[in-house]
Amino acid sequence: MSLFDRLDARLGLMIAVLAALPLAAALIAQYVFGLAPCPLCVWQRWPYLAALVLGAAAWALGWRSGWLAAAAALCFAASAGVGVFHAGVEEGLWQGLETCTGAGTPGDLDALRSQVLGTQPARCDQVPFAFLGLSIAGWNVVYGGFAAMLALTLAVRSTGRRSR
Repeated sequence: MSLFDRLDARLGLMIAVLAALPLAAALIAQYVFGLAPCPLCVWQRWPYLAALVLGAAAWALGWRSGWLAAAAALCFAASAGVGVFHAGVEEGLWQGLETCTGAGTPGDLDALRSQVLGTQPARCDQVPFAFLGLSIAGWNVVYGGFAAMLALTLAVRSTGRRSR
């Protein structure tokens, strides 16, 4: 039995684990190491959460489908896509969101108070932590891309095996 056959046999569990790992890392960085997420950091978490729910449901119900793996691949690719945008903002390649780059002025008194008191969210255009020359957003691109390719490979193999 090949590695891909073993992964396909536990497809829902594999998708859930692949989605849970970056979520766990993000929550550890946030709550253990005090690394506040910017809005784009939070956006990168949502597709992983969707893939986690999808994978957990598939695992619980015993689903093994190429469509399940394809949906997970789309979730992983979506997170990687947001990561590309975020990494580009960090590197100054393009303008980020007004809500997290400090480019805009507060729209109300509460927002102004938060900005003055320093309680505004983390900035998307600053790299709070880098490892081997890549920011967290950059590593998300690598991980999300890898996870998407793995899930897509399983989707193609699963669909091809059923059509024979």
